[in-house]
Amino acid sequence: MKKNYLHQHCWCLIFTLFLFFKVNAQSTGDIAFVGFNTDGDKDFAIVALADIAANTTIYFTDDETTGVGSPSALAGSEGTITWDSGYNIIKAGTFIVFTDLNSDANLAFGASIGTITRSGAFNLSGSKDGIIAFIGTDSSTPTTYIAALQIGNDNTHLGPFDGDGITLTNTNLVIGTSIIVVDNSASPSGGFYNGSRSNQTSYVAYYTLLSDTTNWTTTTVDGETLLPFSHEAFTINSTTWTGATSSVWSLPGNWNNGIPTSSSLISIPNVATSPIISSGTTALAGNLTIDASETLTINSANSLSVKGLLTITGDLTINSGGSLIVNGTSAGNLTYNVNVTDTNWHLASSPVAGEQYDDAWNTANSINVSGAGLNDAVSTYDNTTSASGSWNYFQTGGTATTFNQGQGYSLKRTAAGNYGFIGTFPTSNILLTISQGFGAINKWNFVGNPFPSYIKVSELIAVNTANLTDTHEFVYVWNGANYIALAGTDYIHPGQGFFVNAANSNANNFSIPESLQSHQTGSTFYKEASNPTINVFVNDQDNNQKFTEIKYEDISTKALDPGFDAGTFTGQATYFSLYSHLVSNSDGVDFMLQSLPKDDYENTIIPLGLNADARKEITFSIKHQNLPNGLMVFIEDTEKKTITRLDESSSNYTITLDTKSNGIGRFFLRTSTTDVRKTLVVDDFNLDQISMYLSSERTLRIAGLKSGSAALTIFNILGEKVVHKNLKSRSTLDVILSNSIKQGIYIVKLETEKGSINKKIFLN
Repeated sequence: MKKNYLHQHCWCLIFTLFLFFKVNAQSTGDIAFVGFNTDGDKDFAIVALADIAANTTIYFTDDETTGVGSPSALAGSEGTITWDSGYNIIKAGTFIVFTDLNSDANLAFGASIGTITRSGAFNLSGSKDGIIAFIGTDSSTPTTYIAALQIGNDNTHLGPFDGDGITLTNTNLVIGTSIIVVDNSASPSGGFYNGSRSNQTSYVAYYTLLSDTTNWTTTTVDGETLLPFSHEAFTINSTTWTGATSSVWSLPGNWNNGIPTSSSLISIPNVATSPIISSGTTALAGNLTIDASETLTINSANSLSVKGLLTITGDLTINSGGSLIVNGTSAGNLTYNVNVTDTNWHLASSPVAGEQYDDAWNTANSINVSGAGLNDAVSTYDNTTSASGSWNYFQTGGTATTFNQGQGYSLKRTAAGNYGFIGTFPTSNILLTISQGFGAINKWNFVGNPFPSYIKVSELIAVNTANLTDTHEFVYVWNGANYIALAGTDYIHPGQGFFVNAANSNANNFSIPESLQSHQTGSTFYKEASNPTINVFVNDQDNNQKFTEIKYEDISTKALDPGFDAGTFTGQATYFSLYSHLVSNSDGVDFMLQSLPKDDYENTIIPLGLNADARKEITFSIKHQNLPNGLMVFIEDTEKKTITRLDESSSNYTITLDTKSNGIGRFFLRTSTTDVRKTLVVDDFNLDQISMYLSSERTLRIAGLKSGSAALTIFNILGEKVVHKNLKSRSTLDVILSNSIKQGIYIVKLETEKGSINKKIFLN
């Protein structure tokens, strides 16, 4: 029985492997080359003329064949690009672009779909060179040749590939059905197919058009000038909207040749009933034409992808939360409505290109007249005027001004309704310059989503990490009451403005690539965390509320974790705020979110900072989730010498401030599985509670001291003592350092009754 079982098992395994390889196989002629660039960083493009199965591997080489073997072996003298097609089926007609291939260190090295790796010296030339695509057991062992591109030689001689004038010997590749020859000039440095992508009844029929050199644009000057290649899809079937049944996009009875698919050429003529996409399912299309006087509406939380050319001579309207992605080119105007349900200020950004604001736009969108004089509630942010910046308002009667792509605008309506943006679909990457403004202190820059589709926050941050401040690797949005830091799986909605914090003032240092666009349904900015989380709230007697968040992560530390610890938004002045400082290695940065390790709850004391006016009654409270069983949360007030438990139902801590509060040193958050009120003497303190940092260029701030004497000594890098002071302990001390102390690195030593701590500082 055992032997029979193994026998059956082996057959199952063999059959499974057979199916695997069968599914992932591609055949000769299943792809075609449609673009190339032999200058600069080297690029090429292909079109799929048959579906490419998920997880298919295709190799591209600029090597030569030997003509020996079946199939022919490679000479092995040049390089190979290995392409993994990715987890999804790539439908026939899809355009795939491979960029910056001469080095895998290039920032744009990659493919528009899937991933690539590089081996050997892949280095296209414009003179008698080419590319061969093949399936193989590895990058040097072809099993099936599927396509080739010949650059620079006429079709009677295939250059360095072969010399028989018809095929690549023993490759089964043939001119016109699997080989494209581009010989518009003797040595073209770049070229792309410019013929029709929508007039054939089968994909294989496109090889006739692709093989006609009159359908190619080439250059002998600089192939880089032909970039970027269009991503417009190839299509083979047409379907036209009739609206015979209803306005529902996804009903067969409303189309003369079936519901549009990813292969369709779609036309929406002027008929009595206009289509509406409101099924909740993304509608995929090839080329889409909306004729004059006709309307297509995409309702909220629904979406449309156009892989080819979008032509709008009628009306395309997208309602708030809906999304549109165009991978090809676009012509004509669309309308995007950003809906607001109140009369508060909102941070917005135009999701179309070319819209202008002036008196007419302000009136049509019920813009409020705000503040003194002729200020209208359309404003931009200026970080050069002060540490907290200023707002510049449009003036009634002012000159019409175009909404800049990727710039943020603060808007306010007189009533709930839509901000209507009318313009063209943005079809290029957006490059912005973000700067360190006033005194290099105000690093806040007001930007926005320039597309009528969603952008994942983590992907946007990943593109721009090097140019964002380590303590603020987030995007900051206004939720109507507070600025919120977004990261991870949050999404920036179409029409959403947000702030980022600049690490430098380099030109074009913030990128919003069009490749980051996505469709989302039911997306929300604010998600409940699955990790242990404590939200600490403070309310004043005027019902103002601020909060700071503590989150516990597996990979976090007590020091700075870029992308996990979010510095507080300081782009607008506020007299009332709550924040924390890092538990370890604090440099005086205020944090609205601090991530800490999960494995040290008992020994973690978190400094809380409070900015509030004197004689104000304030109340601390918390909300927590997913904390370990038995873990308690306490707030310590070192001035009042009290410890109060906050994690119990309806518990809080209320006091009236005798003096103005401005910074850390008085309040600390503690977590413990034992009741620290019974075991802790409040006059005692842990050295970890003390923070030392430069609050300005010449001010050393010491926070967290308690009763008892302390001595401060500062040494230069030679070990020479330059400052010595005896300190009277207060929760926060500011020590002004004389200008006679030269610029450089110094060691600060603070000695207390409980021991000493050292800190390295750099004086400008």
